[in-house]
Amino acid sequence: MRAYVMDGPGRIRLSTVDDPVCGPDEILLATEAVSVCSTDISYFKGHLFPTSWPIIPGHEYVGEVVEVGSSLTGRVGVGQRITYWGQTDFGGMAELRAIRPIFAHDVAARETSWYTTRNFYDADQAAAVAVPDTMDSTAATIVEPLTSVLRSLLINPPRPGDSCVVLGCGPSAQLAIQVLTKVLGAGSVTAVDRVDPRLALSRHNGARLTFNTTTDGPALEQFVHDHQDEFADYVFDALPNVAVGDQGKDVRELAMGLLRPGGLYVIYGATEVPQHISTWLILAKGLHLRATPFDVRLFPMQRSAHVAQVAMTLIDTGVIDVGPVVSDHIDFGDEDEVRRAFAGYGTAGSMKFSLLTPLARTRIEATNTREGELVHAGSGR
Repeated sequence: MRAYVMDGPGRIRLSTVDDPVCGPDEILLATEAVSVCSTDISYFKGHLFPTSWPIIPGHEYVGEVVEVGSSLTGRVGVGQRITYWGQTDFGGMAELRAIRPIFAHDVAARETSWYTTRNFYDADQAAAVAVPDTMDSTAATIVEPLTSVLRSLLINPPRPGDSCVVLGCGPSAQLAIQVLTKVLGAGSVTAVDRVDPRLALSRHNGARLTFNTTTDGPALEQFVHDHQDEFADYVFDALPNVAVGDQGKDVRELAMGLLRPGGLYVIYGATEVPQHISTWLILAKGLHLRATPFDVRLFPMQRSAHVAQVAMTLIDTGVIDVGPVVSDHIDFGDEDEVRRAFAGYGTAGSMKFSLLTPLARTRIEATNTREGELVHAGSGR
């Protein structure tokens, strides 16, 4: 099969690798679409590191079941569309993908785990959910990042009416702003980023106030000073790697300055590069730092399957608008365009890009044909 192989930071190529083998407790999926997220980019930029190279990136995924392992007979069927949330981060940018699924209401499932050497226990299984036939291929890939956002916010929620600050306005943050305002009842959301188009999208998604740390840096510092620790109750830190000095005065310190004493600071963005953080403000104001663990001893994968089901419902019913989260679509076989997209990820306000296989293109064409037939039939009446 064809797959995108990353040999190290800055190096990705379309290659041929062995087809995955479907084990007795696995399903084999033919890839329909896979969206690329900041985690994949962090490996590309050298901000996250696998146990060993090479890797096949990609985990925001939807595929069609082509083979079912013997122990899963009757629990999942050939032809079903499946998306999943997992923690290995790898394997999706390939024509085929094998996973060990665990579904929210599968009473016969037994979860097993292993130690990753990255300081947490991971499940052998992935939190899986069936995708409706009517759901757009790209929208289905956003179930995974929305699941990540919900895992963080449901375990560490603001109180209804709280004043919230979101740091970083990338795709996950855009989902978080919608969850905060549409689902959890935040009183207000203030968004902070350094790219104007992302800040504009944040306002569209429900943020009342925005600051560009590049052009509004002094204004933000003055805003922090004027409110004297009495503005925000809650911070959602969706920033990736931030080098000291990248955004003027440290943006995390400014956010902590906005928090009331005893405020909640939730870490969502991930990097293995050490980050600057103000221990003085944590101590002086008694701030609470929180995060949702990857470790399945604290958050079992089957619980994540329940969260994934909620994410699917929020997207399918239109409560969460995932359209603006993906700014570009690329054919799976366009290697040059994939390289350019990895190298330019996040520039000029761009969001995610999604790789579409011929399977996805066929589904899109069939959907367009059906919709055209319905319009034609309606006009005939």
